[in-house]
Amino acid sequence: MANRADYIAAELGKIITQSLRNMAASKVKVSASNLKTSLTNNEAFIQMIKHAMAGGEKSELLKYVTPLKGFVADAPLKEIEDIVFDPDKGFNETMTALLSALSEHIITLEKRQHKVSSFIEDVFSKFVGLQAELTTSFSNSIDFVEKDLEIDKKLLGDAEDMHNVLKNEDSIDYLRSKMLESFSNFVDTFGSKTENKKGHLDTIAKDYSSVNTELEEYKQQVNKLQSDLNKYKTESITDHLTGLFNRKYMDMKMGEEIERYKRMNTPFCVMLVDIDHFKSVNDNYGHLVGDQVLKHLSKLIQDNIRKTDFAFRYGGEEFLVIISNADVRNSQHIAEQIRKKLETVNFALKGNSFYVTASFGIASFEKTDDAESVTKRADDRLYKAKETGRNKVVAQ
Repeated sequence: MANRADYIAAELGKIITQSLRNMAASKVKVSASNLKTSLTNNEAFIQMIKHAMAGGEKSELLKYVTPLKGFVADAPLKEIEDIVFDPDKGFNETMTALLSALSEHIITLEKRQHKVSSFIEDVFSKFVGLQAELTTSFSNSIDFVEKDLEIDKKLLGDAEDMHNVLKNEDSIDYLRSKMLESFSNFVDTFGSKTENKKGHLDTIAKDYSSVNTELEEYKQQVNKLQSDLNKYKTESITDHLTGLFNRKYMDMKMGEEIERYKRMNTPFCVMLVDIDHFKSVNDNYGHLVGDQVLKHLSKLIQDNIRKTDFAFRYGGEEFLVIISNADVRNSQHIAEQIRKKLETVNFALKGNSFYVTASFGIASFEKTDDAESVTKRADDRLYKAKETGRNKVVAQ
């Protein structure tokens, strides 16, 4: 089922990307309504959705809707859920609701990407301007130093003239007039040098103030960009309902654990957790209550694993945990802690009181394993837990 879902997701991604390119080429405004119209008229998209819904109940469609939570408003997602579970609603109504939510989701992502791109361009535009100011200021400083050296040479020349007059002239009258002339030149030159320095110091102060202001603004822009990028990164790897990591991040972390195992022989286990009879919770109490159960179990898992472990939302009511640097016995202990705490929780919501349990399957990564094989072994043991009574941990 996971392979089928991955295939459908990949194909849908290609179809939607091509639709966006066609809209851009035709100079059609990229909006949720226009994208919805484009997809509605796309035969490949319609066939792919039919393929996604084939071979199962309409409720199978919900696994394609769940990732939209947190990106689009709750109302359209609730509308899809209502249609899925309404026996009087057919494929066309389900398709219309799905397209609206999907289009809104895609446009939200496009706007977010455009915002980050524009922000980066603005920051680097400011940086280029700052570089130009610094270059100009540095060039002006070089010009000033060169001019100041020329004045120093003239001062030395005037001083040398006065020295020669004193050394060589015998006439007091001539000496007096010549000395006054040379000294007057010296004073004028020195005054000019002083004024130039004062003027340049004022310019330097202004330049420094301007550059310092630009630097502070640039620093603030960079810090805001870093904050936005960190937020965007966190959102891109997080399941927005439960707060756990999502499937995309799970694939990356699984690859890292396998590489660590190959390099350092560091053991790790995969633990799958699935809520027992979760469909009946949704049927009896509604999906909002079901969401609260998912959130509570997610927090329970997060609170009972170590900081070095990673918990992911694997499917609708299914979770996967990578337990790092641990064997099966350690992993069983963690699973039992979660299982026992969950079965004692009294969910009292809207006047309803009920309990839920979960089943666990654990597999240790072996030399011959890859990500798919170790996950399948954990899934087989989870199935065994379900088949032998539920609310238990199976690790072999």
